Amino acid sequence: MATIRKRNDKFQVQVRIRGHSKSATFLTLKHARHWGRQKELEFEKSFQLGELYRPKHFLEVLDLYKQKVMPLKKSPNNEYIIIQSLSRHNWVKKPLHLIQPLDITAYRDRRLLKVKPSTFIREFGVVKHALKIARIEWGWDVPLELFTSIKIPKINHKALRRIQDKDLKLLLQHTNNHTNKYLQPILLFALETGMRRGEILSLKWLDVDMKRKLITVDNTKNGYPRIIPMNDNVYLVLKPLDKKNEYVFPITTNSLRLAFQRVCKKLEIKIRFHDFRHEAISRLFEKGYSIPKIASISGHRTMSQLFRYAHTKL
Repeated sequence: MATIRKRNDKFQVQVRIRGHSKSATFLTLKHARHWGRQKELEFEKSFQLGELYRPKHFLEVLDLYKQKVMPLKKSPNNEYIIIQSLSRHNWVKKPLHLIQPLDITAYRDRRLLKVKPSTFIREFGVVKHALKIARIEWGWDVPLELFTSIKIPKINHKALRRIQDKDLKLLLQHTNNHTNKYLQPILLFALETGMRRGEILSLKWLDVDMKRKLITVDNTKNGYPRIIPMNDNVYLVLKPLDKKNEYVFPITTNSLRLAFQRVCKKLEIKIRFHDFRHEAISRLFEKGYSIPKIASISGHRTMSQLFRYAHTKL
């Protein structure tokens, strides 16, 4: 449908149909209306003639998203895992025009029996983003509204759970002399710096100043680089590592994830790798660091997120 607005004695017209839009500016209302009607007819004709490509199924959208979009992201590893998981569900192989709301809600309900709401929200976020890219950037005819209309569970932001001393002690004991020689150094490093997994694994020796005891983190989640001071514990972790490699911890995300999960499963302790970041930031509060100082180390841009860490150990 065409929308016309008058701005600075000119008429701006925008035609938006099924998520696709075109706009132009004219000196007269008559010309704006004429152009709008013409574009509406062109859009409808293109839909009728099938000029907009309609993928056979959602798996086709995911495949191209994986090829075109994900390589441009700084830390695509989590999305690769999500897409691999999505590919196993039957509805992604169903013809897109035959997918009904019941298919999506059934998928949602089944997933929520197995994973936390936050996990499902991340997964479904990839689904919606892939469809949005397909429609807006590739010009594909995809049912974006069907997916955006699905009700998403809310997350109850409770105080973050701390790592218990006994669990940490047990974990460090069993990772000493582990077959993956980088597992324990990475855990200790995360505990002291509060860096995210992706930040740790992308850290290069060029970013580490052992003399001045400073770590520069460029590959961050929010795109803002930061400098982390290196305490004595971090220095002792880094000192014996091989400096010939380009990366400080030259292992893959999958290798770290599997090694960590296997140890936790063997010890029957429920700890996520991201809990080390939570624990590190909570300890900074306990040490009496100022809010700006903690934010400069953690990389948080909003104080509301940072205050979630200001709690006592349970």
